[in-house]
Amino acid sequence: MSFKPYHYITTLLMACCLITSCKKTDDTDAAKQSAQTKTFSAEVATRWLNMELNMFRLPLAAGTTAPAADRALAYAGITLYESVVPGMPAYQSLVGQLNQLPLMPVTEPSKKYHWAASANAALAVINRSLFPGTSQANKDSINNLETLLQNQYALETDAETLQRSIDFGRAVATAVFSWAATDGTSAMPATSTYTPPSGPGLWVPTTAGAFAVNPFHQMRRQMVTGSRDGALAPAPIPYSADPSSAFYAMGQEVYNIFVNRTPEQANIAMYHAEGSGYGGGSSMVAQLSQLLSQTNSKLDKAALVYVKAGIGTYEGLTYTFIQKYTHNVLRPITYIRNVMGRADFNTMFATPMYPEYPAGHPTNGGILAVMLANEFGTNLSFDFNYYDYLGRPARHYNNFEELAQEMAIARVYAGIHFKPGVDAGVLVGKKVAQNILTKLRFLK
Repeated sequence: MSFKPYHYITTLLMACCLITSCKKTDDTDAAKQSAQTKTFSAEVATRWLNMELNMFRLPLAAGTTAPAADRALAYAGITLYESVVPGMPAYQSLVGQLNQLPLMPVTEPSKKYHWAASANAALAVINRSLFPGTSQANKDSINNLETLLQNQYALETDAETLQRSIDFGRAVATAVFSWAATDGTSAMPATSTYTPPSGPGLWVPTTAGAFAVNPFHQMRRQMVTGSRDGALAPAPIPYSADPSSAFYAMGQEVYNIFVNRTPEQANIAMYHAEGSGYGGGSSMVAQLSQLLSQTNSKLDKAALVYVKAGIGTYEGLTYTFIQKYTHNVLRPITYIRNVMGRADFNTMFATPMYPEYPAGHPTNGGILAVMLANEFGTNLSFDFNYYDYLGRPARHYNNFEELAQEMAIARVYAGIHFKPGVDAGVLVGKKVAQNILTKLRFLK
């Protein structure tokens, strides 16, 4: 067969048309894809963290309640992460990794999503679900914040994409809360039914008429299998009333530090008081919000910080409280007054209503030292000023380890913990956090 140039030209033109056609199709498909989560600011996360903080602010409105801060932080963090992780190509869902977490809703292929709108809808639903007993003013604020952000996002995308994103976020939050409802919390007996064991060196209530806090945490579902591996605190110092004993020396140390504390030590104690302006554990909510703002983080970073800190504090404090009620070590105020004969000894603020060892607030410090360094690095310099409305100056930290150690020693300065108890708390928090980062796979 003879070669005909026009056959070659025709074939070449057809090939060019096919290539051009394919490229147009690919470009069209690419245009349909969502902007990634990292293209959105962390504003939606910080606004909802601040909303949660308001619901923890004390005193609570008459007749209203707030859930445990660690529980709220964990489920809200998981909700945020699952509502935006489809827009994080290198990351994956925690389904199949968190114990009994059900399948999450899936996005529609080749459809656009506005991940900030998804996060907004998800956080609105989960906060309504987690704080059903909050005040009407707070409920109105939840509605107003959701609407405000939704209207903002309506200017950034088309109506169809906006509604699709909202629906996805709400579906994620509904699934997460259904899972949360089965974590054992609702099955716990009333704390008024708990009767602490009695005997020398054992914890006794430090506030007349009040009930023990968190005595049934062993009923909580463990979120991450293996999170407690190697995280058992060392055995506490054996109890003794002998002035020559190690236990007596531990009490004397608290007394000496307390009565000789400097103004700066007193300031540190009050800054980490918890319950001084906010309910217990809620300072972590403020810390996350301020860190995300100070670092100008994007939404993907916010989701990772939120979920890691949330799961960490839930798992860490759950295990700490289990250990507290296993050891049932009495508080310094009881020992110093009744054994050391210092009847006039008092603490800087009320001693919390649970056993001493290991310490809970330092557990949070240990968790933060690991989880936040995992996301922000070990040398981030930052400030916290979440008590500015009480007139307290901001505090500066050169790294997260410095924060953890201050959170721990603050409890000794306040007179509410023995030194070994706070050291043990930091160790528990760090080990639990390290275990979680080893067990969970966020990256694909």
